[in-house]
Order: sequence, then C-alpha cells, then structure tokens
Amino acid sequence: MVLFAAGAFVGCSKLEKNAEQPKEAKAGKNGGEGKGKATKNGKAEKIERATHVRPAVPVKVAIVDEGTMTSSLIFDSVLETESSVEIFAESSGVILEVQVEEGDHVKTGQILARLESEEQQVDADESKARYEHEKVNLQRTSDLYERKLINQQDYETAKFDLEQMRLRYERSRIQLENTVVRSTVDGVVTERIAQVGRRVASNRQLFSIINLDELFANVNIPGQHLLKVKQGLPAVIDSELIEGIRYDAYVKLVSPIIDSGSGTFKAKVAVKKDNNGMPIYPGMFVNVRVIVDTSENSILVPKEAIVHEGDLKYIYKVQNGKAKKLLLQEGYSNVEFVQATSGVEKGDSIIIMGQSALKDGATVKVVADAVAAEQAEAKPAG
Repeated sequence: MVLFAAGAFVGCSKLEKNAEQPKEAKAGKNGGEGKGKATKNGKAEKIERATHVRPAVPVKVAIVDEGTMTSSLIFDSVLETESSVEIFAESSGVILEVQVEEGDHVKTGQILARLESEEQQVDADESKARYEHEKVNLQRTSDLYERKLINQQDYETAKFDLEQMRLRYERSRIQLENTVVRSTVDGVVTERIAQVGRRVASNRQLFSIINLDELFANVNIPGQHLLKVKQGLPAVIDSELIEGIRYDAYVKLVSPIIDSGSGTFKAKVAVKKDNNGMPIYPGMFVNVRVIVDTSENSILVPKEAIVHEGDLKYIYKVQNGKAKKLLLQEGYSNVEFVQATSGVEKGDSIIIMGQSALKDGATVKVVADAVAAEQAEAKPAG
C-alpha cells in the first residue's frame, strides 16, 4: 500500500510537469516571455508609425513667368469733355427735315437739318442776275472809258455799283446756305431740339454736340508725388460702368500749385483719340491710373498664390515634391500679379490652389484637375 501510494504521487507529479511543459516550451520557442513581448510591441510600433505618414496633398500650381510691372497712382474721377457745342439756327423758317438723332456720330460739315428756303432761293437768284447784269454794264462802261467817251466819275460809279451787287449776291447766297444746318465739330449728338414742321427763329438752339476726341479726367494728387507726375506720363482709365472697358490715356496738364487745404495738386489726364471705337462718354465714372514707373522683366507671382498671416504674406513653392514656404518680398502689383523681388525665379512652380492649410515641408502632389486641390483646402495638411 505504501509503495502504491508513492507511485501514485510520482505519477501525479509527472502529469503536473507535463501539463506545465507546453506553456514553457511555447514561451521558449518564441524566445521567452520578455522576448515575445518585445516582438509584439515592435509590430505595434510599425503600425503606429504607418498611421502617422500623411498622404501627399493634391495641389494646383502655376509656372512663374516674367513680365512688365508698373507703379501707379490710382484715383476715382468723372470723364469730362473739352468741347461741347450748341448748334443754332442761322436763318428763320420752318424745319423741313431732320437728318440725325441723339447718339449719332457726326462729322464737321455734316448736314443735321434743313429749313424752308424758297424765299432765300428767290433772293439769291435775283441778286445773282443783278450781279451778272452789272458785270456786263461795267464791261461796256470800261470800253467807253478807254475810248474817252465818258469821264472817270462815271467809270468809278459803274465799278462801285458792281461791287455793291456782288456783296448783295454773296449775302443772299449765305442766307440760302444758312437754311441748311450743319455740324461745326466732329462728335456725338447729345440733344436734338429740332422738330420737323416747327418754325424757328434765327439764333434758336437746334442741337447739342460733344467732341469725344477731347475727353479727360481731373484728378487731385497728393503733394508728395509732385516731382513724379510729369506732363506726358502714360495713364490708363478703366470704366466703372462698363466692365472690362479700358482706355489708353496720358497726363496732359499738371498744376504746379499745391492746395494748402487739401495738400493736393491738380492734373488733367486726357483720353487718347484712338480707342478702337470703344464706347466712351462724358459723365462716366472712371478709375484713373497714372503710371509713374515701369519695371521690365519682373518675376510675376499670381495673387491667388498668396497666403496671409497677419501682416505678412507667404507663398508655397514646390521643390522636390515638398511645399517650401517662402516669405513674399513684393514690389509692384496689379490686378492679377505681384512682383516678387527675391526667393522666386522664372520657371518655379508656385502653389495657387490647396495651399491654405499647408505646412512648410508637407508632401504635395501636383494635379491638373483643380477639384482635388479644392477639396484639400478644407483639410489640414502636415
């Protein structure tokens, strides 16, 4: 019995050891408990690092180019005209015909209206006949005078009568011509008062015409620019009423006097005559840019590429697949571009879409389709 109990005890001990052995063997196979834990953590670290690698941010870029930039003084003004004329009737009578309407372009000497002219025509015909008769009479008197058949007084009287008749004929011819109303300038009819069938007296206004070749805008320029603004400087006038309309202009006159109250001086900016037939009229509200300096071969950066951070301006340049953040050192600017004075060269790729949430050094992917870049605007990028 004692032997049997001892054998049973030994067997149970072996079974317990055998039951524990697989756990120890499994641990040994994996390099022990500590080694197995390190392997598991290593995999976790790789997964964690993988989750921290951000995908490339899709962006749209523009290639930097060179161009001409100008420095301008900008003012608001109203177009005026040097020449606005009123056309009056120079003869009395009934208006028989009106040949122009308001808004019509007319030339100097062009017929605007016709008045009745029967009476004037009769006077002209009569005075012409008398004039021709006096010419014949003078010729006969001259023959008699040369033959000494009449005295000099008779001859001088005949010459005087002929001159008087010539003047009367000229007067009647002018009165006949005055029944035709003509334009005295090139321009546009702004007002038509004449009406067919209306009787008008001499010196009655019939039309108003403005000369569009002499349009200008008066601007008041701060006194510190007096030495910069010279007669003949180029200028550009943009219409505020008609979008996209631009007129070439120049500084016609500069006042040498600075107003003590406002601290400004006056300048007259005239529109050049050749504007390719574009619509332009007095009274139009305009934006006047007087160009005081020009910079050739400037590095042009699109304004849409600029990111504002407080008072500073930045742009992002694509370099080796990364977004490089640059402080913008700017010079002159216009509606579309700003001149970069450093950090950017011709041919560089500047991000113009998708840059709002970028960080310096972020990986970017240049896409032709702007949709992806637009979507990236709403997502922060590392």
